[in-house]
Amino acid sequence: MFILSFLQCVLYLLLIPAAIGISFTRHFDEKYNTVGNVLVCGFLSELSVFEILFLIFYYLDRKLVELTWCASVVLVVLAIVSFILSFKYFKKIKLPRFDWAFAVFVLFNVYMIVMRNLQGINDADDAFVLGNALTTYTTGYFYKTDYYTGHQIMGTGYLRHLLAANPIFIAYMAKVTFVHPTILAHRILSSFYLCLHSAIIYNISILLFDDEKKEKYRSIFASFITLVTIWDFHSYLTDSTFILSRTWQGKAMFCAFSVPFAVLLLLMIGECEGKKNVYFALIAVLCAASVSMTPAAVYLLTIMLFVGSICVAVAVKKVKVSFKTILSLIPMAGFAAVYTLFVH
Repeated sequence: MFILSFLQCVLYLLLIPAAIGISFTRHFDEKYNTVGNVLVCGFLSELSVFEILFLIFYYLDRKLVELTWCASVVLVVLAIVSFILSFKYFKKIKLPRFDWAFAVFVLFNVYMIVMRNLQGINDADDAFVLGNALTTYTTGYFYKTDYYTGHQIMGTGYLRHLLAANPIFIAYMAKVTFVHPTILAHRILSSFYLCLHSAIIYNISILLFDDEKKEKYRSIFASFITLVTIWDFHSYLTDSTFILSRTWQGKAMFCAFSVPFAVLLLLMIGECEGKKNVYFALIAVLCAASVSMTPAAVYLLTIMLFVGSICVAVAVKKVKVSFKTILSLIPMAGFAAVYTLFVH
């Protein structure tokens, strides 16, 4: 069973994201077609597909086992099609520059992962996330059982969390990997998410130090950001507290993925706009994935990308940058409408 669980984790957290992600990064400038970008784009795509399927199955009043089969088939088909269409681009994936600074960056990330697993810091929100995951995993129903009392939910107060499919995603991953939701979230997903977070930070450093003469500073910058993250615990509301102590929770995922990846996309749009419209498609994917992490993304990410697009438009002197970004944010309006539909 251990071998089967391991292979399933590799399939859903590495192979499927890699196969889907390359369909996006193949359109990037060659220097940005990196391992980190491939996995991040692929996982965000996986999460966004699951979010949409979850809402459909919830609306149809279906069960987890049906969602599991459908989501698995859809993701595998997408991965196979993407792999076939983008096979030749895998050999063009760029690897990081391996030097002493990169070794330090890796060591810092290993330290974060080890300490995350040893400390096992939890909070009240963990009862909500894993409570929902466990009741969904055991009963097969979505938001039908109060995870504190075991009684059937009669009211609609819980619907404020409905769009956040992250707890359901944990239950889904537990089904396909045969790993208990708590172990999956606290150990496997938290470690994987930290790696993806670090990959985004490193890819931002590639953009900031684009010149080959400054390439040596990429790992130094990424190591500095990681070092700041490790020690930035001056408040329970800091991004470091979210990322390192609540890694598998929606708000932490939003801080670890959505915010830095939105910055990365804006930087890439500012540099490559006019050549690669794939960045705007990724914004739409990011919207769906972010809403699955926290419904607050509907306005938080929207405001961030809207204001950021205006700044980029001013910097590159192209108004269409902001216009295209606004069009890419249309999914957020759709999610807001869906939320209103379910609540009322």
